[in-house]
Amino acid sequence: MLSIDLTTLLAISLLVYAWWPGNAGRNRWTGRLVTLCLLSPVLRYLSALFSFPIRLQLSTWAGSLLRLVGLNVQVEGNVLIKTTREFGSVEMAVDPACMGLQLTGVSLLAGLFALIWQEREQQKKVSLGWIIPYQSVVFGLTIFCNLFRIVLLVALGAMPGTWEHEGIGLACVLVYTWLPTWWLARLFVQRMGQVESYNSSLELATNLLKPARWSFGLVVAGLSIRALAALPNNKPIKIGTNSKSTLGIGSSYESGCQRKVLANGFIQLSKPGLLLYLKPQSDWFSADHSPMACWQGSGYELRRVRETVVDGHPAYVGELRKRGQTLYTAWWFSNGTLTTISQLTMRGRMLRGETGFVLVNLTVEKPFRQS
Repeated sequence: MLSIDLTTLLAISLLVYAWWPGNAGRNRWTGRLVTLCLLSPVLRYLSALFSFPIRLQLSTWAGSLLRLVGLNVQVEGNVLIKTTREFGSVEMAVDPACMGLQLTGVSLLAGLFALIWQEREQQKKVSLGWIIPYQSVVFGLTIFCNLFRIVLLVALGAMPGTWEHEGIGLACVLVYTWLPTWWLARLFVQRMGQVESYNSSLELATNLLKPARWSFGLVVAGLSIRALAALPNNKPIKIGTNSKSTLGIGSSYESGCQRKVLANGFIQLSKPGLLLYLKPQSDWFSADHSPMACWQGSGYELRRVRETVVDGHPAYVGELRKRGQTLYTAWWFSNGTLTTISQLTMRGRMLRGETGFVLVNLTVEKPFRQS
């Protein structure tokens, strides 16, 4: 079924506002906002791929800032552990459900709203080429906002689910993202905007047709990308001749495993105390079936995710918790020649023609030995 998320609904609302009587920029903004609606699934896909490294980096920066001001804070992946004499150790995780991270898309749309509003108020227009750097600055503000929000939440001990937690989050978004965005949009239109004026009916018609042409092109491009992202992948998937060792799996995990080929083409290797999945990447744009989503879909809570080295190669490791049980999981990408945890590296290599990449997900009962 077709799902409509908050980003799509807000883009539709912006489209209605752009067409509101008295808005001279309706012809320019129609194609842009319709394309945004069509690209919403693609934006969700990109967020799923790249938001995790951003969360890890935010956690690291926040921990460093908190230690600079004298607080006893340790960082374990996406978890910050604050230790005090009064309350002992308190853990706070930077999860995808965090309100500040959820409001990132909303803030980007608020930036577009501010730009359209200022164009209408000042009777100026901003070219498409300037909107990209403008939105890049807005995105930078959301990253700074989330960093400052995490620092405040940990410093004040405002736990998730409390009024303090939600109030601090909203205040940070308002003060460090939405208000600066409004000021930036006003300044941007003043400096970069061009006055809208038409000397004749012929010139008016010509200027109305120009945005209509590229708007149609954007709509076609948006439909094409959305259709591409929604295509079912029925191509046969093969692991190839790579052995488990060449895929970055240490010899201590290899012996005695039972092999099972699943319906989706994945390979499952298992023995008491160990579960291994090999998930082939069929092409550069397909989803990677991240353990972060798969294990949570099975009812596990994934905590303390961090970058480390396992058996001599980079890997993400984390704890899986469910009903008092704790397992330890690690994952990475490999094609037998290159082992990496970088989405960009793996997909870039596939774009250049390399094949055989597999997402390796190893889950055991005891913590991994770091090397």
